[in-house]
Amino acid sequence: MKDHIKKAAAARKALHDGQPSQRVLSVYHDQVGLAGEFVFGRFCGLFPDTSLRAEGDRGVDFRLPLLFTVDVKTARRPYALLHEKGKPIADIYVLAAYHETEEEASLVGWDWGSAVKRAEVRTSPHGITNYYIPADRLRPMAELQKRINT
Repeated sequence: MKDHIKKAAAARKALHDGQPSQRVLSVYHDQVGLAGEFVFGRFCGLFPDTSLRAEGDRGVDFRLPLLFTVDVKTARRPYALLHEKGKPIADIYVLAAYHETEEEASLVGWDWGSAVKRAEVRTSPHGITNYYIPADRLRPMAELQKRINT
């Protein structure tokens, strides 16, 4: 699976190199993001969409059978769920933690898009204005699992 993630990440990077909509703030940006998407896919029984789109995924990583859109946010230091203000809002947000040594991710928690829209707004050191929900205030993944399986 790690090789598949690396290959898909390299293809995404090549497709989006130089695009102004891409904000690459860390090394292996696409690999980190895909690791979170794959761990969420295992969680809910769906395979991540790794198809290449020049316009990106428009903020939707999954469509659950419940017809909710999901955006997985993966971070090396998952202290908060961050979503850039002004970008489209998904129905559900999931925060994943990327573990460098294992090159894998784990799920931290989730919340509704409506909660993200009401969240505190902070500006990052990079000058990006984000909605901000601390990781310890996110809903437990077991709650989302119950909703998916009903």
